[in-house]
Amino acid sequence: MNALKSFFASLAFLGAATGAQAQDYPSRNITLLVGFAAGGAVDIVARALGAQLQEQLGRTVIIENRPGANSNIAAVATARAAPDGYTLLVGANGMATNMKLYPNAGFDVQKDFAFISTIGETPPVFVAGKGFSGQSLKDLVDQAKAKPNGVFYGSPGVGSSAHLAMELFQRVAGIQLQHVPYRGGAPAIADAAGGHIPVLSVNFPEVVGQTQAGALKVLGVPSLKRSPLAPDAPTVSEQGYPGFEASTWWALFAPAGTPKPIVERLSAEVRKAAASPFFREKMMQVGAVPTGSTSQEMEAFIGRERERWEKIITEAKITAE
Repeated sequence: MNALKSFFASLAFLGAATGAQAQDYPSRNITLLVGFAAGGAVDIVARALGAQLQEQLGRTVIIENRPGANSNIAAVATARAAPDGYTLLVGANGMATNMKLYPNAGFDVQKDFAFISTIGETPPVFVAGKGFSGQSLKDLVDQAKAKPNGVFYGSPGVGSSAHLAMELFQRVAGIQLQHVPYRGGAPAIADAAGGHIPVLSVNFPEVVGQTQAGALKVLGVPSLKRSPLAPDAPTVSEQGYPGFEASTWWALFAPAGTPKPIVERLSAEVRKAAASPFFREKMMQVGAVPTGSTSQEMEAFIGRERERWEKIITEAKITAE
């Protein structure tokens, strides 16, 4: 009986300590880990979010870049950090796909993380370069059906959101293309503009300048609505594939075990940031739309993304190792 009383007393003490910790949060600097190098889209989003959260919370928010293994290094570091709300991860699509792409990813997104909020999203885009003889998405489909695996397309890399978007389209359209993975969007775009590869699937913000200059032609945007980046560019959905949608997204994660009051506080702060003029303007610079969600909404979203893309990865036999 005495042991049982001690056990419940310990639980009550831990609960009170956690409540006090959450009530005082944040009492020191917060670090946002980013799994990609400085200057890229994820880094830009993280710095914009950090600046806005710093203003809202009154504490310094530090951005720490830990690139490598398609963000797995930063993800593992976050999962192993103290679950106190002071080390967080700005993650992207890889958080829903890397466990399938990398057999030794080192983390389980649903077991090792607490979900805070989605941050924003931007669509990839299917574009034609100078080496493509057609003018439309229909021309691409017709050419691919006439010559299975005879039409090449480039992407920023194996397992990237743009790569998976085109893999999904191939299944919906009933075609087979030949994938050429690049080390990032920039070299792929240069090759397409130079006529060395006919078609690309890349993140839209990376090719806005080239499409506006006429060096590349938009074949289709895989979003339900036309992108504000190019309102004249047709969606894939309106070209005979209703409901077709894929996106590059960003979300905020904490280590599993982070106290619920801290997670809920951070979630509310991200939603507030997403509505701020400063953050919305910064997101527009990378062609993104702020989102913001509750923790529960983000968890459901990650679950849907895992189910959807893991199926594609399995069917296409895609591996990054």
